[in-house]
Amino acid sequence: MEENKPKNSFIGWCRRYISLLFVGLLALYVYVLFFNDNSYGHLRELHGEIKRLEKEKKENQDTLNKYYELNRLLLSDKEELERVAREKYGMQRPGEDVYIIE
Repeated sequence: MEENKPKNSFIGWCRRYISLLFVGLLALYVYVLFFNDNSYGHLRELHGEIKRLEKEKKENQDTLNKYYELNRLLLSDKEELERVAREKYGMQRPGEDVYIIE
């Protein structure tokens, strides 16, 4: 009969402390997953911001390439320079009449 008692107390001890350990680990997991500075929701927001910034970076790079090409073209081609000056800035030659249609 005494052999059963330690066995039962060991099983009771395991049930009590293992369940407390499990509850403690579960609480720690929930805290880290939802309430920590590196929580899952915060990391999703940061990944979304990274994707948005990468898209913006690509758009800015495309715009920069466009202006580099325009700059190269304006420095090498005088006719293109004159066309841009006339269209964008309304410049004209002496004695020339310019009609702006909007």
